[in-house]
Amino acid sequence: MMGMRRIWGVLVLGLVLTACGEDTQGTPSAGSKRPTTTSSTSAAPFEGEVLGDGEVAAVDKLDGVSLKSPDDGRLRNYGVAAEVLDFGTADVVDAGEGLQYGAGPDSTLLAFKLRVAPFLENLGEKVTATVSVDGRQRSLPDFEYTLSTAGEDATAQYVVAVPDDRREVELELKYAGLPQTFDLLEGERTGDQPDILYRGSDSPVIYVENLTPAKLTVTNDEGEPGSYVISVTNAALTYFTAELGDQPDDPKNTWLSVIYEPTADGGIEYDAPASSCVVPFEAFTLESEGQTYQVNSQHSTMEQFESEKVLVFEVPADLTDATLKAAPAAMTCTSGLDYPFTVTNTAAIEINFPED
Repeated sequence: MMGMRRIWGVLVLGLVLTACGEDTQGTPSAGSKRPTTTSSTSAAPFEGEVLGDGEVAAVDKLDGVSLKSPDDGRLRNYGVAAEVLDFGTADVVDAGEGLQYGAGPDSTLLAFKLRVAPFLENLGEKVTATVSVDGRQRSLPDFEYTLSTAGEDATAQYVVAVPDDRREVELELKYAGLPQTFDLLEGERTGDQPDILYRGSDSPVIYVENLTPAKLTVTNDEGEPGSYVISVTNAALTYFTAELGDQPDDPKNTWLSVIYEPTADGGIEYDAPASSCVVPFEAFTLESEGQTYQVNSQHSTMEQFESEKVLVFEVPADLTDATLKAAPAAMTCTSGLDYPFTVTNTAAIEINFPED
């Protein structure tokens, strides 16, 4: 009898254990507080380069960054038009070629993408680009290479580490004493902005070419008639002079640079080449909206035998229509000997710039 009881006990215990075993794969029993499933995924350890606050790096890619575009990302200076295309933040940036960047504790990465269009040669020696974090400034690595070829656009991308409590992150494009700045937190330009730099849609210079020529009627000392022809090949509104990059005293003004090639007929052509003729700067004026502007002789050139003559005026940056006038009483041309000519009229050339 005792043997039978032991057998039944073993059978009952086996059934209980079997039932419990089946329950481990089913829905939890009533009153159970454990989840129906449990899983864990471990993030891969960061093995990239950690940038300290203010450190900046050039990158090939900006994977992992939530980017946005500013309403107006233009940033311009001497001979160059840059534009902030996109900017944003991320904890880790996949920079391409297996390289990752991250930031330290209580910091993040701010990324931005630039398009750079140089218009002049050798700008890398004159124009600098930096980014500053709360006043601490660092140069943009390899930025000078984006300026290497005039007329060719380039794209550059950067990441900079910034603290979570950052107050200011500013991109600066600087020439001589003129900085142009862009707030990378708010996505807008800041500071003084000369009007002419941003008047055009794609360039800091506004220009027109090949204007209708005008003639000065002249006679030589024997009374023979001739003409000195003023053919304007280029007229440009620019904030910087061509030779020295000098700027107007008033940022609301700009330089109007007029380049013309002289030709001749009649008496001048027989006696001396037109390029040898010297017309006094005082003979030229520029008229616009009731105002008369004189030639700035410091930045103008009237060299004998030079095929191009340059006249520079300081004018308002919003100038659109103007008339260039030449009214010398006399002029001298040279071909071994000096040949004086008397001028009998005023030459006038209309200059019309687009508003933007």
